[in-house]
Amino acid sequence: MRVAILANDVVPGMGMPVAAPGLRAWGMAEGLRELGCEVVVIIEPGLAGSVWGRALPPPTPSGAIALRPTRIAEYVRAQSIDALVICNSNHAPALGDLGRCRLIYDFFAPKVLEMSENVARDDLEEALWQLRVRKSAALARSDAVVSNGAKKLPYVREWMERSGVPDLPLAVVNPGVPPMPPAPRRDGPLRAIATGYLQPWSRPGAWTSAVLPLLDEGILTLDLLVARHWGQRVTREETPQELSRLFEHPAVTSHQSLRFGDFRALMSGFDLSLDIFARNPERELAMVTRSVVALAGGLPVLHPPFTEVSPIIRQYGAGWLVQGDDAAEMTDVLRGIGEDEAALKSARDGAVRVSHEVFAPAVAAAPLQQLLEELL
Repeated sequence: MRVAILANDVVPGMGMPVAAPGLRAWGMAEGLRELGCEVVVIIEPGLAGSVWGRALPPPTPSGAIALRPTRIAEYVRAQSIDALVICNSNHAPALGDLGRCRLIYDFFAPKVLEMSENVARDDLEEALWQLRVRKSAALARSDAVVSNGAKKLPYVREWMERSGVPDLPLAVVNPGVPPMPPAPRRDGPLRAIATGYLQPWSRPGAWTSAVLPLLDEGILTLDLLVARHWGQRVTREETPQELSRLFEHPAVTSHQSLRFGDFRALMSGFDLSLDIFARNPERELAMVTRSVVALAGGLPVLHPPFTEVSPIIRQYGAGWLVQGDDAAEMTDVLRGIGEDEAALKSARDGAVRVSHEVFAPAVAAAPLQQLLEELL
């Protein structure tokens, strides 16, 4: 099978930091290739250039091409592409006549719910209407649908029904991230890291208060790697007040955004990842990429109990599930982790199993390959 995947963002190998949309397309491509498919990732050159911000164009990794969305139809027809996967509906209006090429709609993220959380946006009502129209139009012309996680299935089916295509083939396709072994824990206090882009739909939870006494007591050190994503329209304060307090603490180290390989190398040296946030409808359905990347690197995660990732952490014992609004509980949990090397080792072992059994690219992409075989 010859498959093209249209990325909504830059991907690893382009010499710059990446984010969830680019990792989604890249992980799918890696998995399908391991399963024997011929895959090309399509990157929108205007977006890549704006992120790159230099006179020369950014590097294009092997297995990827830079192509404007308006040229994709011509490309897939000329190259006899069997299937085109689009992540959400971002570029759908620009797609022309794909010929015999089948269109696969990836419900990567609940975009309407994301946008709904940006309540300070002046044009929110109009933007939501446009997004709903575009999503329905893209689904109406699709040949199959995939969902980034199983918890979103009712949400996905509701959109398929609303768009007049309730019976399209549907598969759950988890994210694909190559496994990476963690580095052995060093002597000293518990080492935690919190990462991710600042997003209106993902506000910090009470963990920012929970870690303060542990930082003061020398039980915990914390590294922060947080930034504003280049494509996100933010109308609230760029750095939440809760995080600002942490940046000023002497036991906290902050980092600039890194290329994906460097980011993974940095994360491998920590004991656990802190990924806690306030609850809202979008977070209920989120396959939280920063937790996925942590688990794929064998790093246990402190996480809320309500996302797409939560059941995986619970099943494998790959971390700790805590309520995001209970600072006292989190402080107690973190204190216990620091004192119980056996529990930390068990959680790390669970994360390593997750990396191989859930998020390894070929494992994650297997349902997509099966769907394509049935469709083609």
